[in-house]
Amino acid sequence: MDPLDRSDPQRIGDITLHGRLGVGGMGRVFYGLTPDYEQVAVKVIREELADRAEVRARFAREVDALRTVQGPYVAGLVDASEEEDEKPWLAVEYVRGLSLKEFVELQGPLAVDNAAILGVLLATALKDVHRAGLLHRDLKPGNILMGREGAKVIDLGLVAFADGPTGLTTSESMLGTPACMSPEQANTPKSVTSATDVYALGATLLFALTKHYPYDGPNLAAMFMNIIKPEVAPNLGGLPAEFEHIVAPMLAQDPAARPSLAQVTTWLSEPATAGGITLPVAARRLAVATYVERPTDPPEIETPLRKRRDLTDVIVPGSVVALLAERLRGAYASNARF
Repeated sequence: MDPLDRSDPQRIGDITLHGRLGVGGMGRVFYGLTPDYEQVAVKVIREELADRAEVRARFAREVDALRTVQGPYVAGLVDASEEEDEKPWLAVEYVRGLSLKEFVELQGPLAVDNAAILGVLLATALKDVHRAGLLHRDLKPGNILMGREGAKVIDLGLVAFADGPTGLTTSESMLGTPACMSPEQANTPKSVTSATDVYALGATLLFALTKHYPYDGPNLAAMFMNIIKPEVAPNLGGLPAEFEHIVAPMLAQDPAARPSLAQVTTWLSEPATAGGITLPVAARRLAVATYVERPTDPPEIETPLRKRRDLTDVIVPGSVVALLAERLRGAYASNARF
């Protein structure tokens, strides 16, 4: 986290800002605290882009998606601006830890069992997105945070309705991250289906296990050509044998040949639970193995204790309610384990 600049706001809505988390092409991301001391990441559109209708529409779509998608492995929406506000913003739960991309680049590929449970968690997150009638369209290692409580998917800025084309994507424009982009998303972006997210999950797992993506090239144009050419096979070098029958079908050129998320979950559950452990235990093991505290992370916040409320003006001493409350208090004290 970097200190706030003089041009940065001190507050957004009811949220007090304490520092900058990052700056991107669309805007800035701040670290803030709600009045209840909930830690949040606040995304704000750059002022020069706030008047562009397509930018506001994309931002509104992300807010709507975050309101709609509920799941333990998707960073949840905490607050957001109103549609008519001059400066659009949204706040999601702040997740400490490295992104999957940063972790693999610093620590190396994941172990087979940890990669398997990661795949199960990400497939669950995508199923939550699809259950809301949406497509993610930008799952990638940089959009997965390896938090203290486990993996969380962030950034739903490129979501699209699963039942039809979106006005934010034309046949001439490509939205997404090339390294994890499916052939159909690179070639015909208005024709994408849930199979596109399956491909992105396969590309993400490949990176987690090998530190490289399915396709590469000397430049971006060459990479795109490799992605869309049926005769160019994805690079599966270094992929553990246990994953070959899982990742290869997920990266199939033909979307119809890719497995469903349910099938992927079934395949991944076997290596994830090897040795007889349960999926929750495997998920906890992944969190312990991959959580790395950043030196630049904001300091931990200690939530102040709430003052005990004086109820003598509500409950009359000696009344039936007061006697019952005293009896319950005594019963709790005698049975509580300290």
